[in-house]
Amino acid sequence: KYLPSDLAYYNQGTKIPYLFVININTSIDSVLLPTMSKVQDDVKQVRNMTRMAIMLSSYLLMPIMAGLAACGKPLVAFLLTEKWLPCVPYLRIFCVTMAFRPIHTANLNAIKAMGRSDIFLILDIIKNVLGIGILLCTMWHGVMAIAYGNIISNICSQLVNTYPNKKLLKYAYWEQVSDIMPNFLLSTFMGGGIYLIQFLNWPSLLILALQIPCGILIYLLGSYWFKLDSFTYLLGMFHSLARSRRSTVE
Repeated sequence: KYLPSDLAYYNQGTKIPYLFVININTSIDSVLLPTMSKVQDDVKQVRNMTRMAIMLSSYLLMPIMAGLAACGKPLVAFLLTEKWLPCVPYLRIFCVTMAFRPIHTANLNAIKAMGRSDIFLILDIIKNVLGIGILLCTMWHGVMAIAYGNIISNICSQLVNTYPNKKLLKYAYWEQVSDIMPNFLLSTFMGGGIYLIQFLNWPSLLILALQIPCGILIYLLGSYWFKLDSFTYLLGMFHSLARSRRSTVE
């Protein structure tokens, strides 16, 4: 038996992570899918674009999800008041699942761009069957079990979505995981660092005011120190845009 409050906390815990993910993914998809479609016959180019999409979107999304998970308690207390604090565990669970969303999105975009709607449909059916099966196994054990089941469902969906591209693009799941691992490790380190700040026992707003800039600073310094490919690429793109703007003004 589920209490209405449990379902409300579950629902509230999904909202903030989902808001960030949908906005970042939509922005990348709007550029990536049309570009991939133009070069759908060049497998090597589609593979390179898929790899770049996974690396860049995970570089942006993973620290946001790690930051949200770390700042969950003061953030919820500040935005929604302390009566919503029980939603924080759900928020953290969904931050974990949403952090790997770029793998889903980029692989599905590659399949769609190559015109393989048949594979896309089969993958969708398999994922729905697996998702329903996991839900049926967890629903008897409470709302928290359903939330943890979401992590299992997410891992299964990753494997399903990436499987065709092992053959189509010669870009296997473990290669993709390897590409995003630096982003994941740095984001985890950053999240762990700013999580400790909440033990200062300050008001929620002051905790957030310290956590957010510290998180950004740790992530950027770490990106520079370890020379992450995504950071180098984005920095180069920023410099190119700045030069282009200066030349236009002149």
